[in-house]
Amino acid sequence: RDQTRMTLALLLMETSLLIGCHVNGQMTLTTNQASTNSDQGMEVSLIGSSIASEGNVHIGNLPVCDDDWDLVDANVTCRMLGFPGAISWTFGSEFGNVPENFLMSHVNCSGQEDSLLDCPHQDGEDCSSCMAAGVVCESEYKLELRGGSGLHNGNLFFGNQPICDNNWDIKDAKVACRMLGFHGAYRATTSSEFGAVAENFMMGNVDCQGNESSINICPHNDGRSCRASDGAGVVCLDTLGYSISVKDGKAPHRGHVFIGNFPICSDGWDLRDATVACRMLGYAGAEESFEHDLDCDRTPDSLMITDFGCSGIEHSLKTCPHVVNNTCEGGRAGLICFPAEIILNISLSYIEKASPHGSGEGNVFLYDQPICDDAWDNNDAKVACKMLGYSGGTATIRSNYGKVPENFFKVHFNCFGNETTLLDCPHQKGSDCLEHEGAGVTCSTTGLPALRLVGGTTTPGAASGNVYLGNSPVCASGWDMKTANETCRMLGYTGASKMSHHSLFGEVPTSSMVYDIKCRGDEWGLAACSYKEDGGCPALDGSPLPKGAGVVCQGYMVELRGGSTAREGDLYITNQPVYHRGWGTEDASVTCRMLGFSGVERATTGSTFAGQPRHTRYKAYNFQCSGSESNIGDCSHRLNYYSSDYNDGLWYGENGGAGVVCSY
Repeated sequence: RDQTRMTLALLLMETSLLIGCHVNGQMTLTTNQASTNSDQGMEVSLIGSSIASEGNVHIGNLPVCDDDWDLVDANVTCRMLGFPGAISWTFGSEFGNVPENFLMSHVNCSGQEDSLLDCPHQDGEDCSSCMAAGVVCESEYKLELRGGSGLHNGNLFFGNQPICDNNWDIKDAKVACRMLGFHGAYRATTSSEFGAVAENFMMGNVDCQGNESSINICPHNDGRSCRASDGAGVVCLDTLGYSISVKDGKAPHRGHVFIGNFPICSDGWDLRDATVACRMLGYAGAEESFEHDLDCDRTPDSLMITDFGCSGIEHSLKTCPHVVNNTCEGGRAGLICFPAEIILNISLSYIEKASPHGSGEGNVFLYDQPICDDAWDNNDAKVACKMLGYSGGTATIRSNYGKVPENFFKVHFNCFGNETTLLDCPHQKGSDCLEHEGAGVTCSTTGLPALRLVGGTTTPGAASGNVYLGNSPVCASGWDMKTANETCRMLGYTGASKMSHHSLFGEVPTSSMVYDIKCRGDEWGLAACSYKEDGGCPALDGSPLPKGAGVVCQGYMVELRGGSTAREGDLYITNQPVYHRGWGTEDASVTCRMLGFSGVERATTGSTFAGQPRHTRYKAYNFQCSGSESNIGDCSHRLNYYSSDYNDGLWYGENGGAGVVCSY
């Protein structure tokens, strides 16, 4: 780092000869916006806006490149300038083109740094004038609601001043609600619906398009002509604050799913989403997910919650990607939970950090309550991981995977490591714990048999074969479409298009076969399900010997890795990264919709979130999506990229991962 700062200091001295001046023997740099001296004279400033809290970021009068620039980096920048934090970040030289003498690029702050210079970064040699990073900082201006009946409604105040309702509409309300942490707006309110307001208005005639990150970047005026009865307000979509319920079923553990008064649409609804919903209802998991046609009397503009993108291990639907709108192409989402708690209700949550499905990483929840990290150790983690179907694991503490609710399971465990469940361990009554004291695990699959397909073919977007668990084939007796679909999902595909009971892809050994498989739906792999493995699998009718189960899987199931939130990361398919050759916005858009997000903020290349070494084997490359496909496997692409060629100083295949930043 010292060498980097010496280089930066030399660059600063060279630049000062062109743009600086000397006063009383000391060099100063001219800026026109908020600035601060930090890190041995390296001055950070915002340039290009008349507002002191926003602009393109410069350090020592040299611009910062927008490669990998995000809200975490923006927060560090704003704190350097004395602001509490960032409202949003900008890229593409939002506040005007800049000189091409960039100081740094690929900034990758963790958020705890005091200076951008403390963050990992590269030089900015490959950036152009239209690639400046920028910020919109919080000053004293914070958006809040007043006068409403809850956290989700009220008159709007920005910087302790009301907003005027002139031309106030649902698009403006959507931006405001997203700023407040909600998924969108139910309606915009006018005429000071939640009580008269002071006449010192912050703004009026707000004219948002609906996709802005902050209300103050929408066109507006000062609102001087407005009166106390002209306050603008919102009723936000409070999916986070509502409880879950099941209606229209014949028993408490089955029926259509509602969050608050909002029904859930079946678009994208599957067993993983249902499993999370059942946990919220107090059951161990889901036996089945289903859909029913929408009611005939449903009005076209009725709002529904749709496109859930749970991985299956979350403790709440609230942490899964989802959308609230009036577009539902399917029917009502339903579920059937396991009627009794036949399996101890344990789950993982990774609220603030992205983690791939099946990774076995997260804060531990027991009966929908977090476990306190007091006395939590590797023996406790080993038992928790075995309960989840893994071979073992190690402990994490201090809410490593995001802050947890404070409704802790009031027990401290002291396991030996050989127990079957946590409740079998010695334990004692726990003390009160805080949101940053959640216990977690990093589980391992070491020594467990791998799920694979044998004898079939693998083509872009599909795979086929007889199903094996380790070296043992899966028996066709009891093999059904539900288990076939789960098998394909575990292999990284969206589901099964066909199954077979007759060793379709070649004869299989019968001395030891896997049969009587029972899965809950949230397992990381078939090895985590309940099953038998011996020579006792019965033969099908008319066959002297048992036969092997086969399947044809279709449609890629995608996941993101390495991001700081669930909406960003490098793309993985069946545990392999995707190579970035030909990767573009249309490909990223399809990926984000598959993950349950409304769209894409940007496509990334160069292993932005998860570095790849030389000789990496990539799953696929050269995707050519139109943007309208429902699965990225439907796009034209090529399989199996591997290269270690050295040319012009570059290793091809090193840091070649494609990724996305999705939008809510």
